[in-house]
Amino acid sequence: MDHFLDLPYQERRWANLVLTLPQATVLSAAYTFARDAHATQTRKGSPALPYIIHPMRVALALIEEYRIDDAAVIAAALLHDVVEDCGVAAEVIRREFGGRVGDLVAELTWPRDRMAMWERAVALPRASHAVRMVKAADIIDNLRDLGCTASVPRPAVLRSVYGYARWGRALLTTLDARAQEQFTEALAVVRRVHGGDDGALPLPPNPEKECRIVLPDGVSVDRYPVRTHLVRPADEVLALVRQYAIAHCQWGDLLAISERVVAITQGRAYPLAEIHPSWWANFLVRFVHKSKYGIGLGSPWTMELAIREAGLPRMCVAAFAAAMTKPLGIRGVFYRVVGKHINAIDGPCDYTLPIADSDTAGKPTQGSGYAKLGPKDPDGVAQRIAREIGVDVAIIDANDLGVNVLGASDGVDRAFVAAAFRDNPLGQTNEQTPMAIVRRATSV
Repeated sequence: MDHFLDLPYQERRWANLVLTLPQATVLSAAYTFARDAHATQTRKGSPALPYIIHPMRVALALIEEYRIDDAAVIAAALLHDVVEDCGVAAEVIRREFGGRVGDLVAELTWPRDRMAMWERAVALPRASHAVRMVKAADIIDNLRDLGCTASVPRPAVLRSVYGYARWGRALLTTLDARAQEQFTEALAVVRRVHGGDDGALPLPPNPEKECRIVLPDGVSVDRYPVRTHLVRPADEVLALVRQYAIAHCQWGDLLAISERVVAITQGRAYPLAEIHPSWWANFLVRFVHKSKYGIGLGSPWTMELAIREAGLPRMCVAAFAAAMTKPLGIRGVFYRVVGKHINAIDGPCDYTLPIADSDTAGKPTQGSGYAKLGPKDPDGVAQRIAREIGVDVAIIDANDLGVNVLGASDGVDRAFVAAAFRDNPLGQTNEQTPMAIVRRATSV
């Protein structure tokens, strides 16, 4: 690795090696084409390092480490980023280097949208062996590069490690043990170089709350509440995460986000003056238990939102089932029957933080006359945020009565999240901490 970032050294390796390969003329032409296409680009974190060093190293790895001598595969490795990053038309690749090279480059060209990119990534284990080998060499080279370059911004490194540790590892398991070992070694170096310190974050717990909690299985975790501005409907939840949370995140963290701010930023909070409760809403609200921890469906306005969300027939069936089972001491039947995260509906009261409104000058004010639905597609929201920021994400509805994990990204243990927030460390009054970073404690 001493010469990994040494472009003249890598160019000499390539020049000496390519002469020994079949179809050396084609490979030399592919290298020249890639070098010219990437002429104005540099590597992330290394502004003085021309981008061509990356596809060249990928091609060299295929030849030297994996003993591949198929000229079409090596040419595709050299050209694998020219369509995606340089705007070269796929037809040009096919015209210059043939249909097989063009097809391989097309499979190695990813969409810009991150969700579409993930869909392509998780399908990689089913791709041809040639595509899998080039992509594996690409991943390992990118990790080695990150391990040699400490100046890459942390969000970019977190995203890379998050993706590679999931879909990248799944791809590598379809190849030989050598590739898997190289991947594991490179990933370990990146985590060591970019992992940051393990000290406590400068994020104090909320009043009368604790940072650390011991879970039922004996594991200790720290919960660091993240303070934000008073969230408005015009805000965007991913922007809030980037602004307030991501700078504090490390490998293996989980970011928990209150469902309230997700719902508000989705436009699912409504002024009471615009709701107009129906006769059914005023009738059904009479049978709702009033809790000291939140309004829930205990107002005609929130009941009306529940009817709109779940439908009147489902609400009536759920109410009937609850009435029949309550004398038997069975609780929670209503919400199990009605589903649709109706238990996340809430409204204004004296002890919950109001939703921020705006006055005529555009300045935020505390407009308390709102009721809100639960967030839409909380699993999808958690998944998208996790893939954008590079740490696990959970969308939670927590109060002093309990915790409901409404959404979570892939691989998140919902029971772990519920246990970590059972004492409601975010609070529910004026804390303005709608997010928390959860980190396994290094010591008890």
